Amino acid sequence: MPNLFISRQQVHAWSDSMSDDVDSHQASLTRLLKEQRRLTKFIEENAESMQPATAGVSQYMTGVVVRMFDLAGGRLRSATWAQVREAAARVQGGINDVLPLDDGFVERARSVDRAQPHILDEALMALFEREQEEDEAELDMAECLKVYLMMWVACEVLDNNWKPPKNFEGEDSYEYVHIEPEKPAADETPEA
Repeated sequence: MPNLFISRQQVHAWSDSMSDDVDSHQASLTRLLKEQRRLTKFIEENAESMQPATAGVSQYMTGVVVRMFDLAGGRLRSATWAQVREAAARVQGGINDVLPLDDGFVERARSVDRAQPHILDEALMALFEREQEEDEAELDMAECLKVYLMMWVACEVLDNNWKPPKNFEGEDSYEYVHIEPEKPAADETPEA
């Protein structure tokens, strides 16, 4: 039986916390990625087909996804290669249901069966719906798709290896919850 879903509001709150205070989460991200070495290796191997900026974004966002499972509590086992390959095949099998990469992509991506869909909705928002901040790497749509597919594989693998805490109050069905993407903060540096 699949796990209950972490709520959209909780996922978004954790995402904002990690974005606002990267330094306080960095040690945990590093530790968690080391614990998920096979998944990390899979992401690194796939990063070879990505632009350098995309590879970095993909690795960071994988750390964020692992951290969300960590923050949810419970037990997170290390993935096996068989689990990583199985998840990659499951995602590969769903690609035709979400493509082409056009204006309807995000809606189609939300409509397919995914592990922890609220985490993946947050990734969709970050990659395809919100405006980029000045200091962020600019990724084209095809590169964003590559990152999203890696996040999808990561969610499948991690959810398969996660045992929520006994008191976990998750959702047993998925319904899209819209969260308005925040606009980047305006640069308040006075012009000379």
